[in-house]
Amino acid sequence: MRNRNRSNVLLVEILIAVLFFMLSATVLVKVFVTARNMTVRSGVESVAVVEAQNVAETLYAAADIDQTLKDMGFSSSHGAWSKDCGDYSLYVMGSYRDAGAGSLWTGEVSAFYKLRNPDNARQEDEQLFALACTRYEEVEQQ
Repeated sequence: MRNRNRSNVLLVEILIAVLFFMLSATVLVKVFVTARNMTVRSGVESVAVVEAQNVAETLYAAADIDQTLKDMGFSSSHGAWSKDCGDYSLYVMGSYRDAGAGSLWTGEVSAFYKLRNPDNARQEDEQLFALACTRYEEVEQQ
């Protein structure tokens, strides 16, 4: 009878150890998945920053902003310009206003990280950042 009790105690100890290691493995897998997702998002954000800066600088030097955005691959919808870049999207919104002897275009270049969650199709993309940009155009006086 004593041997049977000892083997039951040993079996319970082994079972507890296996459960502990399973719990530890689950936590570690979750940590590594989260770290990988953060790395991927950070890489996408780095690429998006460079692209948004290029767009803002190109708009600053452009003679015709609408034509420049078309040439860069943006499409217009309800006064906003958008461009799908794979893992992220760029949006440009802006408006003109009179300013002294010319007009001032004030705009914003925004980047959104595409969240891919098949369980929640209505989930909106996450905004990464927004860059403000302006351009002053002088009106030639005759």
